[in-house]
Amino acid sequence: MFFKIALRNVFRNKRRTAFSLGVIMLGVAIMYLVIGFTTNSLISIKHSLVEEIGSAQIADPRFWDNAAKGYEYLIPLDTVDRIKELLKDDKRVTGVTTQLGFAGLIGNEKGSTLLISRGLVPGNKIEDYKEYITDGQPLRDDGSPQIILGRKLAETLNVKPGEVISIATGTTKGTFNALSAKISGVFKYNSLAQEGQLGFVPLSFAQKLLKTQGAEKILIQLKDLDQSENFSDELQSKLEKEGIKLQVKPWQKLAAFYDSVKAFWGVFSGFSQIGVFILVLFSVLEVLTMSFLERTREVGTVRAIGTKRRQIFSIFMMEGAVIGVLGGLLGVLTGTGLAALINGSGLKWLPPGAIEGIPMDIGIGLSVALAPFIIALISTSIGTLYPAWKTSRLDIVKALSYV
Repeated sequence: MFFKIALRNVFRNKRRTAFSLGVIMLGVAIMYLVIGFTTNSLISIKHSLVEEIGSAQIADPRFWDNAAKGYEYLIPLDTVDRIKELLKDDKRVTGVTTQLGFAGLIGNEKGSTLLISRGLVPGNKIEDYKEYITDGQPLRDDGSPQIILGRKLAETLNVKPGEVISIATGTTKGTFNALSAKISGVFKYNSLAQEGQLGFVPLSFAQKLLKTQGAEKILIQLKDLDQSENFSDELQSKLEKEGIKLQVKPWQKLAAFYDSVKAFWGVFSGFSQIGVFILVLFSVLEVLTMSFLERTREVGTVRAIGTKRRQIFSIFMMEGAVIGVLGGLLGVLTGTGLAALINGSGLKWLPPGAIEGIPMDIGIGLSVALAPFIIALISTSIGTLYPAWKTSRLDIVKALSYV
């Protein structure tokens, strides 16, 4: 009965109800878009990181601590084989590869510049940068000397796929070595600083250039990224039992800046939620205070026929709850529609340090809608609390004589 009365009262003053619903709807829709954007952005960053660095990596502790002299941190070939044997029957693992990085010079008769290179196993399941190629071909597993260059580096050297270029660096024994390689392709990396120095070569070429059979680190890809830390702890125990003095690190510890990005988005999202909470709270407080005040004589009449204060209070709180639920639902629907519209519009935004904009991608679903809806409901309830309490405490005689 009380709910029916509250529902009827909500729609008695259509203008004020519409204003309250509009404020709540706008706030919830904005919050929905912010949460959807930050959520999908973090997911995108996480998957981009893991596509490049793997779910976990294994390396010598001296490599992680930058405490090695020269290339003494390299993992011997027989150790790499032992680790692969340990991982071959683990159903959580979807890929294992090795990597060898080096710095040197790259150039031809036109000029030379600094090169930061990684030796990769062509066609491996974790990182081969095939999808980044904009011109030419990815690295091939045919044993030939080849390299793919970042767009900016290729522009600096004024070279293109098919040309031959020289690469020089210091070997693991401290001597100097130089080899020629054919430019297989050019890739985009969406980072101007890295595109200007980065190049990838086959692992066998890097080992030949550095005169070693070792690897810098082992990369592991898992089916479930959320298991990375537990997996790393388990693998670390296995390595210690086998007497392998290497250290396993999950992607969370390899990409420290991810925590900074996550914290930034968390603060950004948090401030937007606080702003919406305050907006809804004071808007509802003002509207319902005026609405309840206009019904003072009505309250006095209802109290005079025996209705208790707590019942009056309950009716008014129900009115606030109805407005909160309706406004929240309308906001969720509006936010979902706007998110779908933005996702399909092709709008792009430019992340910090990026060269090209990436498409706007706003998350849609219950996980995104839940927080805005609950915040709207809580703020509306709190905004209703004071006017409902004050109105329910009115003196019957004064209420009946109120003009």
